[in-house]
Amino acid sequence: MEVENMSTSLQYVIVILTVVSVCVSRKHELNLTDDTRKVVDVSTFGFFKNGLLAVNVSALVVKDPKHENQSIGFTLDKSISDGGASYLEEHAETQCILTNTKDVSENDSISNVTFTFNFTGLTLNVKRIGWSLKQLHIFEVSDEQPDCSKDMKGDYANGRRRDTATGQKQVTNQKQDSQPGQLYNETQPSVNQSSQDIHVPLLKYIPIQGDRNVFNASFYVCIKTDYEEGLYNLFFHNCNKSKLSLIISVVEMNAGGNYLSAGDIPLPTLFILVSFVYFASACYWFIYLRQHKEDVFKIHYLMFLLGVLKTLSLMFHAMDYHFISADGSPMEAFAILFYITYLIKGALLFLNIALIGSGWAFVKPILSEKDKKLFIFVIPLQVFANVAYIITDTSEEGESEYATWKTVFVLVDILCCVAILYPVIWSIRHLQEAATTDGKAAISLSKLKLFRHFYILVVCYIYFTRIIVFLVKIIVPFRYMWLDEFFFELATYSFFVITAYNFRPGSDNPYFQVPSDDEDEVEMEEVLTENGMTEGLMKVHTTNTSTTKAVQREGNHTSA
Repeated sequence: MEVENMSTSLQYVIVILTVVSVCVSRKHELNLTDDTRKVVDVSTFGFFKNGLLAVNVSALVVKDPKHENQSIGFTLDKSISDGGASYLEEHAETQCILTNTKDVSENDSISNVTFTFNFTGLTLNVKRIGWSLKQLHIFEVSDEQPDCSKDMKGDYANGRRRDTATGQKQVTNQKQDSQPGQLYNETQPSVNQSSQDIHVPLLKYIPIQGDRNVFNASFYVCIKTDYEEGLYNLFFHNCNKSKLSLIISVVEMNAGGNYLSAGDIPLPTLFILVSFVYFASACYWFIYLRQHKEDVFKIHYLMFLLGVLKTLSLMFHAMDYHFISADGSPMEAFAILFYITYLIKGALLFLNIALIGSGWAFVKPILSEKDKKLFIFVIPLQVFANVAYIITDTSEEGESEYATWKTVFVLVDILCCVAILYPVIWSIRHLQEAATTDGKAAISLSKLKLFRHFYILVVCYIYFTRIIVFLVKIIVPFRYMWLDEFFFELATYSFFVITAYNFRPGSDNPYFQVPSDDEDEVEMEEVLTENGMTEGLMKVHTTNTSTTKAVQREGNHTSA
């Protein structure tokens, strides 16, 4: 009966993953229906030079266009790192940033562009703020997609391109208000006598299409210079919090037709290289287990299975990113395989940590009722956390449920990390009691040291992968945002290797050797009386008595 229930649950998970993977795409499409949020985070993307952003707004339903005039629009916010783009979002929560840009203009660290809907004049008003975006290329949509890698000069004098003359005299814009119907500043184009190139001023208005209360708009943004490179955040603003329905389609692309954000471009190579490292390590671990099969526990094979799943997960993840970079959308097969292996791998990781921490096979042949209850609580909770991660990873940032699922994932993951520490603490207490009561104090003391080290290792792993990696992500420049994945994988691999080494089978493991009687006294003193004052001090003791091997194993946990 339990097997049938597990099989049914697995089928449901596979169906959900299939639907989710079909829906997700890096070519974003956000559908909002009767949405009343003041600020919607549409997309975040790192652009290199010659990058392209295409935005299309369709079926924008506004019940009272005159009342909503100048209160609906977009902001394109540029920052250097993931943690540097919070000012505008916080500012937008207190007042309408589309009409109150004074505070933003006075902040030298802020660069952004506002796109404000003028429903009366049927235009999308463009305003650039910040020195790095003062010359940003913005075009209305034409039949031909602009080539951001080409220099845009006077041969594009049809009104769709802007002045990009380098080393030539620029046109000085006249300080006068343009009428709603105008698309550009009212300036006369300058003609260079040597080149006869006509230079078009900056685009300030984009025409929109509308019929009563339904409107459509589209525009392109080209990243043409080095100082325009950065992490761009596209926000949709509804200052009056009116009920709005619209469809926002966004396509982001870096030079060479790469659909990955600047900080994600190295990830396919990183993931495939790390998967090779895990594959080689898993093969070595399997060979080592076969060479010491008389000392192997079932937990050792679970550790091997974890290495295999980690290898497959990284390989599928690399292939998923590869197809996204080439086409803007993942290949369904690799996306489904990645999420399935990720889900199983995450549950197996916490199962391994909990089993090792509880001392199963190493300290006691069976699990206590307290351990079993903890496993029943932690493992399903970790599966739920992984499902929450998959939902956030495959959802658009602007969806109302995105922030909720992201918060759920963080809270549940932290709860699981805290819960798996309890089996280690219980094992340490059990070994401390055993060291003073039974006749095998030497073995208990050696294992006590081992589990103390394992406790510290788990704490460091959780701290590094949940806190340090997050800090790296928000601090490093946008082009190096892949470093958070690098450090995460480095910490995970180090944790796997150290754990496997400390709990390896075989008679050469010092934690499973029995010292002499004199060494027993030294160990007893070191382990049971160690405190902050004496930590790091070592008592040297020599003996001629050789150590003997601890060959006693729990028969019901050995595997041939």
